[in-house]
Amino acid sequence: MPALALLTLALATGTYQPALAEKAVSIQKPIDFDPNTSHAQDGNALFWMNQDNGAKGVKKVIIPFFQIQFVVDAQANATGAGGAHSKTAVHLEGPTAIQMQAVTDEIYASFVADLKAAGLEVVSPDEARTYSAFNEIMASSKQSGQAVKGMNQVTSVFFAPTGMNYYFLPTMLPDLAGGGSMTAVGNAQIVRKEAELMSQSGAAVAGFRAVVDFASLSASDRRGLRALARNAKTKAEFGLMIKPAATQVFLITPNAKATMIDPQNRLRLQLQAPLMIDSAAIQATDDNRSKGQKTGEILGNAISLMGGVGMSKTKSFDVVVDPSLWQKDVTGALKGVSQAATAKLKAGL
Repeated sequence: MPALALLTLALATGTYQPALAEKAVSIQKPIDFDPNTSHAQDGNALFWMNQDNGAKGVKKVIIPFFQIQFVVDAQANATGAGGAHSKTAVHLEGPTAIQMQAVTDEIYASFVADLKAAGLEVVSPDEARTYSAFNEIMASSKQSGQAVKGMNQVTSVFFAPTGMNYYFLPTMLPDLAGGGSMTAVGNAQIVRKEAELMSQSGAAVAGFRAVVDFASLSASDRRGLRALARNAKTKAEFGLMIKPAATQVFLITPNAKATMIDPQNRLRLQLQAPLMIDSAAIQATDDNRSKGQKTGEILGNAISLMGGVGMSKTKSFDVVVDPSLWQKDVTGALKGVSQAATAKLKAGL
């Protein structure tokens, strides 16, 4: 039976559960991260790897996938008994699309340099375009600079290096990628093209992905006795950071090859803790609600209180950053991520 038919059968019978078979990174406590320091010695401390021998014997890599995701909007929601509701929304102000593209291009060059320093031959973009599988991946991918809405009101802008497009991985979480994440059929197609590219080029297929955020949002839950609570809370903590798990380097090799039944089966080096960038880029966190919105909430809560209904709380912030400082510190931090990931990869070659 063809592999795609097997995938369809697995989906229909409910047996398609690759995530249950895959090891998952355990998220650790946040780490203060200096963007001005080399992190080549921090591979083991920062990155978790799902397969110990997946990169053994690799000498050459080709890169069809390089993606940096910049979160620009996010929202947290909570509900309580009696209709209580709380919402906190944040919006990033300052960085431009030109700066985000520049960061992406600089980190791509650094990643290539780090791979070469690890002793790997890296197929050049010009040579990569001589392979039909690479061109087919690019043709079916998305243009750099597009905004994508994920779940929980997360909106991000996705960038690939100049001259390349980006695609979504089977391992990407829907809260960050939303409707843009791969469908089962899309997974099968990209897995097939990645395998063809490995065969055509004689190189392992490598990829780099990082998620840059500017705020940590949290919300109260309604588990246990808290289900009876008549209040709801959401909170925002502001600071530039690199998000864990989603930030990763992957490798597809003969020893760690994705399949259409299990598209996640690739060597993954995943960041295992949030990296809190030591940066003074954030200049202000301004309440962006209008006077009318604030007054309306006060009046609405007064009516709710008289009626015995839970209160509503809404907070919305414009997080204003210095664009130059933001670009400098994000670039420095992502270079550190690349250094640490490739150092850990080198140890397994």
